[in-house]
Amino acid sequence: MVIPYLIFLLAGFATGIVTGLVGASAIVVFIPIILLFLNYSLFALIGVSLSVDVFVSLLAMVIYRRFHHIDFRTGIYLSIPAVVGAILGSYLSKFLPSTNLLGITSAVTALTGIMLYRRKVNTKEVCNSKNCSRSRFTVAMVLAFFVGLLGGGLGSAGGIAIFLLLVFFLNFETHNAIGTSIFVMFFIALSGAIAHVSYVTSMGFHWIFLLYAVIGGILGALVSSRLANKISEKKLNKMVGTILFVLGVLTFVHSLFM
Repeated sequence: MVIPYLIFLLAGFATGIVTGLVGASAIVVFIPIILLFLNYSLFALIGVSLSVDVFVSLLAMVIYRRFHHIDFRTGIYLSIPAVVGAILGSYLSKFLPSTNLLGITSAVTALTGIMLYRRKVNTKEVCNSKNCSRSRFTVAMVLAFFVGLLGGGLGSAGGIAIFLLLVFFLNFETHNAIGTSIFVMFFIALSGAIAHVSYVTSMGFHWIFLLYAVIGGILGALVSSRLANKISEKKLNKMVGTILFVLGVLTFVHSLFM
């Protein structure tokens, strides 16, 4: 049937749009869309969503790099504990109460949207790997580990959580926060996807569907990443805040019926 292919293409495209605009991972749109129309194991879709995140975040990362909106040094420092957490979370995912955690994640997403919508243009000093106090940056790395842990367990690359960490804890400007969070998200998704491959294969998932999802994701990320990098921080705050709030509400509603 053609319909499953189109659904995976649509879900991938939606993932690319939100990743390019807000640095969100596939869990906020990909899994809900697939489960709405098709009957798949949630556990299998965790690995698939992480695989989609790998390709989508890679393209978005290239575009944000062209606009010089990625702090690679800080991103690498945060990626190390995040990847460790993602690998551990991937192996623990079968024991996690996914529905409850998905509800909590959606609530945090909506709250982040409200806070970002009301945020003024950043005028505070950025706290990165070069000029941040050792204790504060150590706390940021510990938080990154837990982001990876939950991401590996829930099929989320943790883009929104890393974004939240960069904006509200390290005072990053919005464009740089999105670009850097996508950079970190790539490594979380890659490590989580590798850990989940054997699980997805054993559940009989047809990998051709992943190809369609990736194609859709690349197209969506190509459009949204360029748009996000060309608008002002004030407009981006409003746009991203609105999208995060809507995604949070929709994901929360969806989690109630899972």
